[in-house]
Amino acid sequence: MQREARDREQAQAVRERVAGERLRIAQEVHDVVGHGLAAIKMQADVALHLLDRDPDQAQRSLQAISRTATEALSEVRSTLAVVRRKDTDRAPTPGLDRLDDLRRRMTEAGLRVEVETTGTRRELPDAVDVAGYRLVQESLTNVLRHSEQKIATVRLRYDPDAVVIEVSNPDAGDHTGDGTGFGIRGMAERVGSVGGEFFAGRTPDGRFTVRASLPTGGKA
Repeated sequence: MQREARDREQAQAVRERVAGERLRIAQEVHDVVGHGLAAIKMQADVALHLLDRDPDQAQRSLQAISRTATEALSEVRSTLAVVRRKDTDRAPTPGLDRLDDLRRRMTEAGLRVEVETTGTRRELPDAVDVAGYRLVQESLTNVLRHSEQKIATVRLRYDPDAVVIEVSNPDAGDHTGDGTGFGIRGMAERVGSVGGEFFAGRTPDGRFTVRASLPTGGKA
């Protein structure tokens, strides 16, 4: 009886581990594909609008589409490759040190992004680093998709035991995501998975704001 109970517990632990890994991969794919498609759509709209009037700008938009698609495909392949690897292997994932690249892609897509950093940048635990990057990526993608005002402010604050991230936009309309369940809810789950605190909604200044405090365990 004890052996059967132990076997059931082990089987349940395996199922929970597999379910958690599937959710993680689904979130990664959603974030990468959703961001890439939103940027590609905006650039395609620009190219179509300027095709006859400003062929040079239309060509630059098409080049941006090509770069965005290439980068998104690379990230998707890296993420899905984990399925074929051993459990101890993980696909490489981006962190907050790649915010400049993200800002460039969003600018090319038509979103003006201002980044403000306070405190001393430092190496973060991997899970926190990925969660922070994906939070910014998804927030900016939502602004690009849903906001009439294509501008966003990203604030990073490095505290001794946490990194605080805030992404805000002057348009306090609907930024809730694409209805797939991986928008605001997905961000909240990511933040919760690393023991952080999450907020998304309208702030007293009338802006729509996504804010997260991610604990770093005092890692300096």
